[in-house]
Amino acid sequence: MRYKDCLLFVSKCLTLDQHPERIEEIRETISQHKIDWEDVVRLSSGQFVLPAFYLQMKRNGLILYLPTDLTDYLSEMTELNHKRNLAILDQAKEITLILNAHNITPVFLKGTAHLLDGLYNNIAERMLGDIDFLVREDKMVEAAEILIREGYKPLTKYKPEMFRKLKHYPRLQNFNRPASVEIHKEVLNPSYQKLLRGIDVLNDKTQIETWDEEAFIPSIQHLVIHNVFNAQLNDKAQVYGNILLRQMYDLFQLSLSADVLAVAQNHKKKFNTFNSYFAAISYVFSSPDGIYYQDTLSVRFYKTRLKLSLSYPFFSIIYKTIIFLSWRISRYISIPIISIFRKNARKLLMDRITDPKWYRNHIKSYRAFFKH
Repeated sequence: MRYKDCLLFVSKCLTLDQHPERIEEIRETISQHKIDWEDVVRLSSGQFVLPAFYLQMKRNGLILYLPTDLTDYLSEMTELNHKRNLAILDQAKEITLILNAHNITPVFLKGTAHLLDGLYNNIAERMLGDIDFLVREDKMVEAAEILIREGYKPLTKYKPEMFRKLKHYPRLQNFNRPASVEIHKEVLNPSYQKLLRGIDVLNDKTQIETWDEEAFIPSIQHLVIHNVFNAQLNDKAQVYGNILLRQMYDLFQLSLSADVLAVAQNHKKKFNTFNSYFAAISYVFSSPDGIYYQDTLSVRFYKTRLKLSLSYPFFSIIYKTIIFLSWRISRYISIPIISIFRKNARKLLMDRITDPKWYRNHIKSYRAFFKH
């Protein structure tokens, strides 16, 4: 089964709750034996939407048309994710209690925020990696030190000279808890922080109604903005033309409660970033309700590049490799030059080139890119 066909099939299945008229089409596609279920599982797992796919199929009466062993596997994976998400919510509540005791109020981000906000019909639907939360800039290090005293350990050593360049404290892990933790002072990478400042998110937060503790999530407008910028800019989907199905699915769910195009129109300087993302989601999810975009020349170019990447994987590999290597080479040149003029940059550079662990991690980043 071609990757493109598999992607469009899985994505269409993710819209069934909102588009029940597609149920018969999906049933017909399955009955004609056009689906390679190994490819579906591989893609859904790799894109972190396997439980969402299973639950959409189950809620819409299509699970009967899947092979029995596949149904059993999907059911088991979804139940495991359900249990893990319950444990993550308990962990988030515990973190809130700990930080509230020190007058620090976390604002949970991304997947954790979506679980707390009830974005999905079933909490098992969303797969989570880390627990991300935002605190005031001057509280980031203090919050990390508090959690470290509570049994969390930094997976990378924190260096004070890194403060300006970081959007979050190095990842913390308590091996008796299900998820690692990232404590943010900003939500975007340094190059883009002017587009959405952490303080703006904090000032427009929404309290979690189901908890007695003082914990918050971003406003729905900021959830939309963060989703778009995190995918398009932080994760470089706009540059590489990557399909980040989990984040796209989040945005699709958010569009049921917010006019996402209106949110985009309030960001005129980066409107093309929003517009291209919405166009990609509309294409991948087969023009679902709630996802609208303006058909501009730049969007047509973006969609053409996206379709070429999906239809001709070799083209995509060459294009992404050129972009990746060009960016890496530019960094090898620019960082030593910047370090001549900036003391902090110079110290960071020396720390890197004298740290064997940095070389290992750097090589791993190349392996991860080419493996993906």
